[in-house]
This record gives sequence, C-alpha cells and structure tokens, in this order.
Amino acid sequence: MHDRALRLNRFTVLQQSKNKAMTINQPMTMVTDYLLGAVALICGGCLLRSNGHKSKTLVLWSTGFFSAAAAAALGGTFHGFAAYQSARMHNALWNLTLLLIGASSGFLISASISGWVRDKPEAGRWLRAGILVTAVGLAVQISGASLHPSFNYNDLYHCAQTIGLYCVFRGASLTR
Repeated sequence: MHDRALRLNRFTVLQQSKNKAMTINQPMTMVTDYLLGAVALICGGCLLRSNGHKSKTLVLWSTGFFSAAAAAALGGTFHGFAAYQSARMHNALWNLTLLLIGASSGFLISASISGWVRDKPEAGRWLRAGILVTAVGLAVQISGASLHPSFNYNDLYHCAQTIGLYCVFRGASLTR
C-alpha cells in the first residue's frame, strides 16, 4: 500500500525541449500551494488597487497577503521539485517558506489591530471566519487525514487556507 501511495504522489511529465522525463514529487501539494499563492496574490493586489489612499492598514493587509503568496510559491516548489534540490537548497526553501508564513501572520495581525476591527462588526465576522477555517484546516493537517493517497492532509490544509484567506480578504476590505 505504501509503495502505491508513493507512486500516486509522483507525477512524470515530458519536457518537450529536451525530450526527458521530469518528476514532480507531490503534484497535488504543489498545485494546491500554487493555487493558494495565486489567491493570496490576487487578494493583496485587489486591496492595493481598491483605494486611492494607501493607508498604513491597507499596506499591512497587502503585505501580509503578498508574504503569504511568496510562502505558498516557495512551498509549492519545495514539495513539487524536491528531486531536483540539494539537501541544502531543500532546507533553505523550507526555512524561507516558514519565515514568510510567520511574516504574513505578523502583517495580517498588525493590520487587524490597526484597522480598528472592533468598530466594524461585519469585518470582524469575516476575520473570525477566516481564522476558524484556517484552524480547522490546521487540525486536519496535524491529524494526517487524507481523502485519497493523491490528496493528502497538506492538500486539504491548502484548500482550507485558501478559503480562510478569502474570508480574511473580505474582512480586510471592510477595515479601510
């Protein structure tokens, strides 16, 4: 069973330019990470474009989303292309991913504090929903639960985090 799960979590594509096979180690984890990054990037960009006045709070929200996007992009690369990374590069990618996750959290928390969420009940509800969805996703990730050998706890967490970030975005858009 374990060998089958490993085979299902590897995906080989043909590089057209060199006619060589390329292995992607955890294709679904890579895709869900990149999807999470794209959503975070779009949310950060939408917040910056939505208001002519760039308040400190708006910059904090956007920076938090952009940090999350960078973390997800690096995380996807870490999971998907491990076979092509030296041990040193692999560790550096993971450490940088964790650093960016921490930075993202710090910026988003700072933005919620400086955005006076208490005075905006609807914004507070969206932010609480984002935190709740993220916490549920984290619980699933910690539990190791999987829907399918090719869709594991990391993939489930990335999906939950994508929804959680959208909820945070909705709350952030109301705090200006």
